[in-house]
Amino acid sequence: DEKEEEELRQRFMAPPVSGLRELRRRRRELRSRMELLIMETQGEVCRALAALDPGAAFAVDTWERKEGGGGISCVLQDGEVFEKAGVNVSVVFGLLSEEAARQMRSRGKSLKAKDGKLPFCAMGVSSVIHPKNPHVPTMHFNYRYFEIEEADGTKQWWFGGGTDLTPTYLNEEDAVHFHKTLKEACDKHDLKLYPKYKKW
Repeated sequence: DEKEEEELRQRFMAPPVSGLRELRRRRRELRSRMELLIMETQGEVCRALAALDPGAAFAVDTWERKEGGGGISCVLQDGEVFEKAGVNVSVVFGLLSEEAARQMRSRGKSLKAKDGKLPFCAMGVSSVIHPKNPHVPTMHFNYRYFEIEEADGTKQWWFGGGTDLTPTYLNEEDAVHFHKTLKEACDKHDLKLYPKYKKW
């Protein structure tokens, strides 16, 4: 198991917010699997960007949230290829505010609080990539997971996010490649997903 932990550490940019031992203890929970996924995604994207811009290195900064959780910010700056590229992970948890719970209920969510309290966990991985060359588009993505635990221990969860390409000068080939790649990823799961998500 120590070997497995070391392999995981090498794939991440920093130790996970929840800690490897805690994630292994809760490894069957969707929340833990999602945290491992966003940590691995951050590491993969950072390594791919660093390989494209070998003269620059990522600065890694970890932060903590007083109410619970924290995050890992990775920034590559002033390289030969990228003006700035950030790849960030956040994992936060605590108690949902009454206002947030009220808004969710107004959207049709039935949430049963225990003593007026709703524990939540929110996490995600996001990136903004600004190349120096104005003919290479800026790219952004943000994928997130939100979970609420109700009074009886039942968990409700949602996924969200998206991605976009923002060209300074439109190159049709870039746009076609971007959407083709997204379509191929969606089609592996369901042919109806890409048209639905593209419209959103």
